Amino acid sequence: MPVPTSINYGQVATTYDNTRCVEPGVAAALVEGLRALGARSVLEIGAGTGNYTAALTAAGFSMTAIDRSPAMVEIGAQKTAGRWILSDASALPLRARSVDAIAGVNVLHHLPALHAALAEFKRVARAGAALQAVVRENLKTLWYRHYFPEIDDALLPLHPTLGGLITAMFQAGFRRVAAAKIFYSGRSDLTFEAARTRPHLLFDPRFRASTSGFRRLDSAVIARGLTELERDLESGAFARIAALFDAAHADAADCVVITAH
Repeated sequence: MPVPTSINYGQVATTYDNTRCVEPGVAAALVEGLRALGARSVLEIGAGTGNYTAALTAAGFSMTAIDRSPAMVEIGAQKTAGRWILSDASALPLRARSVDAIAGVNVLHHLPALHAALAEFKRVARAGAALQAVVRENLKTLWYRHYFPEIDDALLPLHPTLGGLITAMFQAGFRRVAAAKIFYSGRSDLTFEAARTRPHLLFDPRFRASTSGFRRLDSAVIARGLTELERDLESGAFARIAALFDAAHADAADCVVITAH
């Protein structure tokens, strides 16, 4: 049976909306980056159901949101005041320099041609971009890799290294690039990495279905890994396994927010 390579967001839009809440550290870093760019008008790419769109609107930015899922756009447009566009982020239907800045959360790994997309961001934005991303260094700190080693083959090719992402930003025409490391609070946003401190989330099929990471794994691989995880949680061995990843996590964090001028 073929392994799905992405999420059908029309099927999971409501669950996604309820679980992908705003992570305070990410929102604060985006606001700081956008203000450093002097941005007032912002285009959010891959805006999903608009949770971050609403947060950035509340912070005073004039928001335009773009997403390629009609179900996501329908939900987002009902709860935010910004303009919504149904389109793919890799080919933005906007004029050159038509917004001050680009923003995005957990979207870069969904773009099939990262360099072309970054060039589009540079074309459309007058001032620059503030983009949250999970880079390869972040993924390598997940204890999930012990139970689901196939994650490396499924996800690492989709996520550039931090250095690779910064280089791609320069190649797209940005002249100054800064990166802020972000640690998730774990309180609300049930993104892929949320189970780092809440391993029982992985047993919830709704959580797995709303993350592209687990959608890319074969069902047999997931079943085997969950069996091993359940065994280690019951025996107490899980704490030892998770601790093996702690030092790398302390250095790399959960994600980064890139601000590019």
